[in-house]
Amino acid sequence: MDADCLIKLTKAGLKEAVCEAFSVTLPFQVKHEVVDAGSTHPDARIVARNIENRRLIVAGIASSIQRKGEHAAEELFATSEFDIICSDDKKFLRTLRSRGIPHATPGVLTLLMVSQGVWAVPDAERALEKLEGLVSADELVVVRLKLRTLATEPQP
Repeated sequence: MDADCLIKLTKAGLKEAVCEAFSVTLPFQVKHEVVDAGSTHPDARIVARNIENRRLIVAGIASSIQRKGEHAAEELFATSEFDIICSDDKKFLRTLRSRGIPHATPGVLTLLMVSQGVWAVPDAERALEKLEGLVSADELVVVRLKLRTLATEPQP
C-alpha cells in the first residue's frame, strides 16, 4: 500500500477494517513518509500504533529512503508474494495498469470486502460516504454502480 491510499483510508476511518480484512504491508519508504516525516499529523500517530501492534507490516530496507513510496511498493510487489498494490495516486495507477500489475484503490477495497463476505453492500456504501472528498468522484460513481449490481445479484 502506498502513502496516498494509507492516508485516505486513515482519514476516512476505514483503515482498521481494511487491516482486519487483509494483510497490509507497507514499504519502509511509506512508513517513513507517513510516520517519520509526517510525525506532527494525527494520522501518523494512528499509523505508528498500527505498526507497533503489527496490524500494519513494514517491509523493505531503509537504505533507499530518497525513493518515493510508490516505487518502493512496486519493487516490493515484484520481489515478494503480494496480491495487489493499493494506491490512490493517478499517475502511479496508470503505470501499474500499463505494466499489468494488479492494483486497487480505496473504493475498490470496499468492493473486495463485499465480494469476500467481510461486509454487506450497505456497509460498503457507508464506507464510500466516508471516502467522499478524499477520492475522486469518478471512483465513487463506478464503485457505487458495481455495488448496486452486487446488491441485486442472487446470493449463493
